[in-house]
Amino acid sequence: MDRKKLREAVAKGDAELLMAVSQDELDALTQAILDANRIFVAGFGRAGNNVKILSMNCSQAGLETFVCGDNSTPSIQPGDLLVIGSGSGTTKTMIILAEKAKKFGAKLALISGNAESTIGKLADVNVVIPRPERKSLNPEDRGGSFYHVLEMVCDCVQAYVLEARGLTGADVRYNHNNLE
Repeated sequence: MDRKKLREAVAKGDAELLMAVSQDELDALTQAILDANRIFVAGFGRAGNNVKILSMNCSQAGLETFVCGDNSTPSIQPGDLLVIGSGSGTTKTMIILAEKAKKFGAKLALISGNAESTIGKLADVNVVIPRPERKSLNPEDRGGSFYHVLEMVCDCVQAYVLEARGLTGADVRYNHNNLE
């Protein structure tokens, strides 16, 4: 395996996927975050790990945010936003959380590979990261990764939120976790 060629393939594939994400969808997610009283995030597996970055980013922008499943997460209420990260948009537990959030009057956003999924159809905001199929089993002949791009989407949204709120790197550093 040519390891440099593999890195180049991963970077190229991820860049192509990121550029395929709709700016209008990213702007809609940004506005939903700015409009929310509080932000909740949820997801399982790699999507769950990556969407937690959005919670961290919102926290560093001075917003009140929670990760679903954590013992300190309060009840969701009208005016709140639940953001689910799910490659398929059909993870059963995430469907239950989406339905509950809507039942309690919260807005729902989904970052997935499928706006027509079960959760996508419930969502007020959909950000779609295209999920290309691998061209072959050769690791050097791969497309981009949904999960890599999900993290990049979270970072882009943080930049948009910071800009909208007039915040700087100093504000992020002030809100950065210091109990590491």
